[in-house]
Amino acid sequence: WGRRRPFILGVAVPFGIITWLLFTDFGFSPGWTKVYFIVVVLLYFTIYTLLDIPYTALSAEMTTDYDERTGLITYRAVFCQVASILGAALPLAMVEQLTSLFGDRKFAWSAMTAGLGLLCVFPILWTWRATRGCELFPEKTSSRPRDIIDHVFKNRTFRYTAAVYVLSNMGLSVAGAVMVYFMKYYMGYTENMQSVAFAVLFACTILWIPFINRISSRHGKRWAFIVSIGLWALVQAVGAMVVRPEWTVFFYAMVVLASGGIIAVTMTGWSMIPDMVEVDEFKTGRRREGLYFGVISFSRKIAVALSVWLVGIALSAVGYVPDAPQSEGALFGIRAMYAWGTAVFLVLSMAAAYLLPMTRERHEALKRAIALKNEGKPWDEGSIRDIL
Repeated sequence: WGRRRPFILGVAVPFGIITWLLFTDFGFSPGWTKVYFIVVVLLYFTIYTLLDIPYTALSAEMTTDYDERTGLITYRAVFCQVASILGAALPLAMVEQLTSLFGDRKFAWSAMTAGLGLLCVFPILWTWRATRGCELFPEKTSSRPRDIIDHVFKNRTFRYTAAVYVLSNMGLSVAGAVMVYFMKYYMGYTENMQSVAFAVLFACTILWIPFINRISSRHGKRWAFIVSIGLWALVQAVGAMVVRPEWTVFFYAMVVLASGGIIAVTMTGWSMIPDMVEVDEFKTGRRREGLYFGVISFSRKIAVALSVWLVGIALSAVGYVPDAPQSEGALFGIRAMYAWGTAVFLVLSMAAAYLLPMTRERHEALKRAIALKNEGKPWDEGSIRDIL
């Protein structure tokens, strides 16, 4: 059964049900409707966490090879991006079709998510079945809350990796939040034109995946991250400030180039995290993938929430007025947030990646040291001192 797979099996059906409940209005009074949706949202994210952390932690257990982990995340990224494209396009189309058939938009939303909720149960169950026997390590381990302070945050390599992942996700969140305002008020795009831009963005991320995977295989994960994020930061910092509303081709060129950095956040970020587990194993003799992925997941949620909150404050500060023509100052503020607000976080994440001590060679040396230590034989700590 393993340590992770029972969670994946256990939440498959509840995840489908709670997805349906999240978009279903049972006609309660306004007060009880608020209570209902607060409870459902809390349950949704609880179940999502119970699925997400074991699922992502499996990548550290299924293989200990530095490059295989990148390959594993590459496959995951492809399916994730395809699902993102379908998830962005299908639901609204399904709602419109169901509304025209039944004449009730609330029912259409409920029926649509009931279908998608049922559909998502089967890939979760398939993941549970397909990973049977893939957990390579003993099922019993233990962790205490104080281990987060005593071991996780004292893990030097993890601190740099967490900085890379959190800062890049903050840049991604700022870009995603402000891009809608940038396209609507500065570029003058309608909702349909915005949908096309997002579709192109998601589609192009798939095209970048082999390129990023190749850089990672040749030069390591951190250089794949630095190159991809560096290109995105340059596009944001310069392109978003010089583009004009009539420069449609230029804007879409920006979207294509930026998509490489966006997928790099997912690909290289998630493939770096498993390598931290071996550092902890060398120090403590225990493998605690779930502890590290749990801390990363929680840190990401805080970072994303903070980013969106800061965007809201910044929009108010520059004089943004919802659904109205914007002043020159507000338009400049929106452009600056989209350009420089994103780029600042991306550049900081690149700096953290450059300082990241983990490399392919050090990871291999670390695995050899763990094997020798477990056999009671002497090992050379000199080659791994920087990552400890």
